Amino acid sequence: MTEPAPFSLIIPAHNEEAVIARCLTTVLNDAPTDYPFEVIVAANGCTDNTVEVASLVSPTIKVLDIAEGSKTNAINLGMSEARYFPRIVLDADVECTHSSLAALAEALQQPGAMTAAPAIRLNLDRCSWLIKSYYAAWIKQPYAKSGKGGAGCYGLSREALEIAGPFPKIIGDDIWIHTRFPDEQKRLVTEGLDGQPVFSVVRPPRTAWQQIKVEARRQLGNAEVRRDYPSPHFAALGQGGGWRKAIRSGASPIHLAAFYGMKVFARIEARLSQWRGQGSTWTRDLTSREL
Repeated sequence: MTEPAPFSLIIPAHNEEAVIARCLTTVLNDAPTDYPFEVIVAANGCTDNTVEVASLVSPTIKVLDIAEGSKTNAINLGMSEARYFPRIVLDADVECTHSSLAALAEALQQPGAMTAAPAIRLNLDRCSWLIKSYYAAWIKQPYAKSGKGGAGCYGLSREALEIAGPFPKIIGDDIWIHTRFPDEQKRLVTEGLDGQPVFSVVRPPRTAWQQIKVEARRQLGNAEVRRDYPSPHFAALGQGGGWRKAIRSGASPIHLAAFYGMKVFARIEARLSQWRGQGSTWTRDLTSREL
């Protein structure tokens, strides 16, 4: 019988006391006691009880209390404390079971695999109808179905980390990783070796305004990486297909109107943020963190 692939899980967390326990218990609930893995919570710039809440979940979790509020710095410090390869980064407001994480680790053991991401399951409970319309179109877009972002979770092989090096001080950690490697070196893992589904549960913003702000941050993060860390792999990452492909995907005109309408408003908000000198400011949705 093949030995399970070990892995280190790094969870950057900034003021996540409302959701960090949910994230951690989801990981640990189905974790075998003899599986070689570790969980590192990289709490950064927290002014709430994130550190205390995470520490109470399990004595096996290593919690770092980092003064600087920076996601990429927190990831780097988590990496420096990690013992195993591959390494998986999971957002604190996202849920992913141990079995799904282990499937990512298995995929990253294969030759040529640099990154791996799970399928996305959206939890739209308590979301407005505009948000439900937006994500009805979003989930049908090629990038949402191909593992190129949006899952709040990605894994990196030892070789990938050696090639990419430390994360730069940017706001778009996932876009930076996904533009370091060509598509043939990325793995979208939808099923484990045991046939069980592999996915992360993502809770989008519940209001249109919060979605616009999050999308504006994403656009700014993409622009920052494109400007400061250019890569030939940007073109493949951004293949959305436009209106015609979106319509052929089965999205309704109403859903597409919500989707593209919020993207237009997000572009305006992104430009206003740049004008206000807030282009590199981290914007975080709080509505999805209300339990």
